[in-house]
Amino acid sequence: MKPVSKLQLPPSPLSGCVFAAIFRDTRGAALPDEDRVSYFPASPLVTLTLVRTGKLYMLPTGRDWHDISDLTPLPRLSATPPTDVPISSWAPDDIEAISFGIYPDAWVQLGGDTGFSHIPPGLKAAVDAFDAHDDVDQGWAAFSTALAKTWSAQRRSWPAVTSISDWVRGLMVRTLTSGRGKSLRSLERRLKRASGHTRRTLDFHASFDNLHRVFYQHPKSPLAEIAVEAGYSDQSHMGRAVRRATGFSPAHLNRRIDTDEAFWCYRVLGERF
Repeated sequence: MKPVSKLQLPPSPLSGCVFAAIFRDTRGAALPDEDRVSYFPASPLVTLTLVRTGKLYMLPTGRDWHDISDLTPLPRLSATPPTDVPISSWAPDDIEAISFGIYPDAWVQLGGDTGFSHIPPGLKAAVDAFDAHDDVDQGWAAFSTALAKTWSAQRRSWPAVTSISDWVRGLMVRTLTSGRGKSLRSLERRLKRASGHTRRTLDFHASFDNLHRVFYQHPKSPLAEIAVEAGYSDQSHMGRAVRRATGFSPAHLNRRIDTDEAFWCYRVLGERF
């Protein structure tokens, strides 16, 4: 039996609130220990993770799965703040879990804290609606319906977005046109409060998202051309960005995506470099 990995995309009423969700079910799959690791890229999103079966450990940077004696498994429902470094997790046994990617400013708009640790009540209720269904597709539909009702009352004229780079551009515009202070320091404070990131880090995530788009549209183009089209100064600049976001060089990462079960998240997201 093979593991089940699924990408769930939000309906249009949740655009600008939920980026996507990724589901993972390894129950009954005969996986070696090294394939029970999951690698994830750096993300500007707040990640809300529901563990329905098994134990899931977040591995600190530089740690592998061989020694988790001093680590505590994630609670059944937990929030991970935005990060500009890659992360990984390990499930020693069968796992069934889903992670929801929430835009940070939407998290705050829903009533969440700027430290991204206290889950907004409306979002918690939507996760409970998902959890009431064994079937992941039915659960996703229930989650989306429940959250859309809450979000429609909160979003006002919230712009619709279709990508991380769209979100970054919209956030920049809203930040520039809101608040009294117009100094660079004031703008940086408002960006940090709304997203958990500095302007430089948001630019990094927007460029990296743009790289996915360019590579997907022109997969046969030389890497040097892809780098320039994506907004990087050259191929080396692009390679450093990929290593910062994933921990691997583009060539090494692509090999691992093609051959290693532990890179299932990259395959589900359709990421190649």
